[in-house]
Amino acid sequence: MKLHVFDSCPFCARVRAFIGLKNLKCEICPMTLGQWPESLEGKLERLTVPALEQQQHDDKSTVMVESLDIIRYLDQQDEPMFTSYEVSEALNNLLKRLYPVSSQLLYTRMPQLDLPELSTSNALSMFVESRKEVLGQPIEQALQRTEEYLPELKLLLNELDSLLDIDALVSGERKLNIDDIAAFSELRNYTMVAELEMSGRMMSFVSLIVSRSGMSLYPPISQ
Repeated sequence: MKLHVFDSCPFCARVRAFIGLKNLKCEICPMTLGQWPESLEGKLERLTVPALEQQQHDDKSTVMVESLDIIRYLDQQDEPMFTSYEVSEALNNLLKRLYPVSSQLLYTRMPQLDLPELSTSNALSMFVESRKEVLGQPIEQALQRTEEYLPELKLLLNELDSLLDIDALVSGERKLNIDDIAAFSELRNYTMVAELEMSGRMMSFVSLIVSRSGMSLYPPISQ
């Protein structure tokens, strides 16, 4: 199996974290923005990640997309880890509210990280230009406005804290669920924001999943 990913994509991080948690054998294949892997040519209507590619006995390969569908498929190959593969409505709604704020803080820092998806000059130029439209301003300007976005992000993170029963998870009173994976995959990206200080409880949640999954965090980038 091969999982084609962008490193900074939270939906890719969901599947990567799950693969690590279940200790599955799967090759992680980082992609570069604007470049199709040859093995995916003609198999997708549009390039989307994550994409799980599996070689069949007849030397043909199949491709599955959508993070939760991939997790469901992989989990049900043996004893399942989860009983549900749907992110709760409350968490989904909160993630939608987080995006407009977090994008101003994350997209501005990604060009300064050694991301495989931005490893060529063409990919970097494509990213910077496309993010200008998404952000409504050049990324340099958004970066300079970091302090304006932090208060709203912190309020939303407080709401996220209240949704997740972190204490019970850390103490071992409950098992990981799909909401944990989705929340972690969002929070992982926030570690690139040097000015953001997450609560000790939130960081214990992130650290727990990192230690179990083998995922890595990002170096902090300041304004």
